[in-house]
Amino acid sequence: MSQITQKQAYRWLLVQIKPARFWLLASLILGVLSGVLLIIQASVMARMIHRLVMEDTLPDELSGAIFQVLALVIARGLCTWGREFTGFRAGACVRVSVRAMLLDKLNILGPLLIAERPAGSWSAIAVEQVEELQAFVAKYLPQMALAGMIPAIMLAVAFPESWVVGVIFLVTAPLIPVFMILVGLKAAEANRRNFQALSRLGGFFLDRIQGLETLRLFQRTSFARKQLVNASEDFRVKTMQVLRLAFLSSTVLEFFASVSIAVVAVFLGMTFLGHITFGGTVSLYTGLFLLLLAPDYYQPLRELGTHYHAKAKAVAATEEILELLQRPEPQEHRGQLSYPVGQPLRIAVNDLCVSARIVVGTPESPAEDHSASKQHLLLDKLSFTIEPGSRVGIIGRSGAGKSTLINTLMGFWQYQGDIVLAGQALSDTNLSSWRQQIAWLGQQPLIIHGTLYDNIAFGRPVPRVQCLDALERAQGMDILARLPAGLDSVLKEQGGNLSVGQAQRVALARALLTPVSLLMLDEPTASLDTVSEGLVNAALDTIPSDCTVLTITHRLNQLDNMDQILLLDKGRLVANGSPSVLARHSAPYQQFINKLGEQETTVRVASA
Repeated sequence: MSQITQKQAYRWLLVQIKPARFWLLASLILGVLSGVLLIIQASVMARMIHRLVMEDTLPDELSGAIFQVLALVIARGLCTWGREFTGFRAGACVRVSVRAMLLDKLNILGPLLIAERPAGSWSAIAVEQVEELQAFVAKYLPQMALAGMIPAIMLAVAFPESWVVGVIFLVTAPLIPVFMILVGLKAAEANRRNFQALSRLGGFFLDRIQGLETLRLFQRTSFARKQLVNASEDFRVKTMQVLRLAFLSSTVLEFFASVSIAVVAVFLGMTFLGHITFGGTVSLYTGLFLLLLAPDYYQPLRELGTHYHAKAKAVAATEEILELLQRPEPQEHRGQLSYPVGQPLRIAVNDLCVSARIVVGTPESPAEDHSASKQHLLLDKLSFTIEPGSRVGIIGRSGAGKSTLINTLMGFWQYQGDIVLAGQALSDTNLSSWRQQIAWLGQQPLIIHGTLYDNIAFGRPVPRVQCLDALERAQGMDILARLPAGLDSVLKEQGGNLSVGQAQRVALARALLTPVSLLMLDEPTASLDTVSEGLVNAALDTIPSDCTVLTITHRLNQLDNMDQILLLDKGRLVANGSPSVLARHSAPYQQFINKLGEQETTVRVASA
């Protein structure tokens, strides 16, 4: 995929502001109104001082003007508050829209893409990088329009008062955006490097936290600490580079704005004293009015310079967002036919091949920095048939292709060959309709922070009685009895207030909640003790006979209950048949079973 350029990212960002057009227009109108009120306020204040000094007006006679100034200050304050509110709403609209696009894209691409990177990296994109769009939409875009409109209005007011001051304004104003752009070019690159470092640090930190027990077990905590220190230092350096450019930009903008204001002040003062005669006569009112106007003439440009870094951050964040959104979807997974609900699920696979491109890297540098890659065959010409309602065990060594096979059947892998489901090709079937017929249970149950009902229903509008029935079939009524509020009891994220066995049975209840045609189990008892394993196996025995069950397992006691065994080795199907037939006639199956028996004996001895 081609590298996303800054121009492409910026143009894409401008397209995404459509949901926020109303709020942006309201922010722009309030900004222009605030600028007009500021001009009126400067005029009233200058007129008030002129009358007080030059016309000997008594202070009591200026009370009306003072109230006018107070009213204008309050009105401008309300405009500023309104700009903040409308700007926030505009940014929120864009952030919600972009996050929805990201989540929809990840849902389409599937869990295999998510597994390519640490969870912390995806979190950094969906949370931190999307948040960086807020300031761009809420502040930079309205300020970009105001930076042209308000100075233009002030020029129209200043030229009739003094054409020289108008020329000074007109000549010096472009200096601020020119230097702002020069500094901003460096800021965009620095922000890009900073986001990359943040993404790597987020993924690294989350992975190490999740694997803390494993690191302690293998005594690698010191090494992980050094890696974390190095990653944190890299992020600190890149963050300080961004801040250095931000302070440099502010210094440059303030310098040119201050010089320009000083030139205006010197000209007005010398003209008022009679040392400069060209440019017309300058009264006290004119001098004060233009002098009060000068700082606010440059203020929109200075604010634009301040918010220009919001643009640099947003563009840098957008580049990675856009790369994800432009990732191609699998061509062969765009079928339009609905799955034939009600038909017996007969799975026929013929010459199934699945391959993946492996990027070659070195341990010292990230793999994505290397262009060398090669194709690796994950599944090699698999052919088999699974009859409706069969209990099928998928076995093999680690890396044999077991998980790849079930992921391919769920439509997450691109493949070559034929997969026919209930008489209809998977390539012609709409994946959403097919996946509605599938339930899946893995080794590590997913428990979210929510009630027991939320964890079982998982967003599906089902009655509570149905959840209780699913929990009963999953042998989980003892869990319900121990929780203080029943189905309304709050479960902690990752099952913090449940044992591993209890969490697995909650996940199993989620899988059994609605009738499905295919249940896929990825070593559901691998991490369980004997008691929990017995309860899960008892629950699996209650699965309806018309539901086909595919189970990845390494447990001998589960193989005897299977109708069919698929033995994979290095992506190839080396044995296919019933356990009794394979035990008598398949040498690869016999060798694998003997190896499993030795491993289970070793584990029991070690536990004793």
